[in-house]
Amino acid sequence: MKKILELYQLKYKYNSFYKVATNKILENNLIKNNFDMGFEKSKDSNINYTAKFPDVRIDLPIWFGSPEKAKLKVMILGREPRDSNDKYNLEKNTELNYVFGTPFGIEFWNEENKYYKSFKEIISRQDVLCYFTDVVKKYEVKDTKHFSDASAKENFWLYSEKDIENFTFLNDEINLLNPDIIIGLGNESYTFLKKHFGLTYKIEKVTHPNAWQDKKTGENAWDKAIKQINQILS
Repeated sequence: MKKILELYQLKYKYNSFYKVATNKILENNLIKNNFDMGFEKSKDSNINYTAKFPDVRIDLPIWFGSPEKAKLKVMILGREPRDSNDKYNLEKNTELNYVFGTPFGIEFWNEENKYYKSFKEIISRQDVLCYFTDVVKKYEVKDTKHFSDASAKENFWLYSEKDIENFTFLNDEINLLNPDIIIGLGNESYTFLKKHFGLTYKIEKVTHPNAWQDKKTGENAWDKAIKQINQILS
């Protein structure tokens, strides 16, 4: 895990991010019990940063469980970071225009959060290392959130597959982690991962927690996700 953090630090030049994130996650009673990334708390846990054009949002990886004790390493990937509220921005590198947050706003998960509902079981398992990150590492902040999101969605395959820098970085990250299972959230993440890493790793698809409710069955996305994850781990 140390080599993965070195990979990110070398690339994105974060500083106090993990100290701040550790502080915030350990303040969240729902998720703190199986979290230990080995960082000390920071005094700057209440500082947040505004993301605006031409900033680039980067979600740095977060994991639950012990690398030494876990019998199974599970890597869960979303499509790309998003910028939805400044409260999620835990550090900013003004020189490089990078704004750093956690995947899926982990530190703010609560009982009603779709991601918490989907992953609360897997992150609490003592026998699993659960690692969260994204396929595309950068999210370009435009003038409006709508434009930013539309651009990220439109360019997913360009950034994931044809951007050699992003692809090489992700490939290095996956190989350093060497997960037993890779989970792609939603169709596009899964399709990309299956195409490029399916010969080497076990790739599984899980419904994205933000997907629409199934109109036929009335089942919510997080209920599907829980069932799918349990089936994958069984």
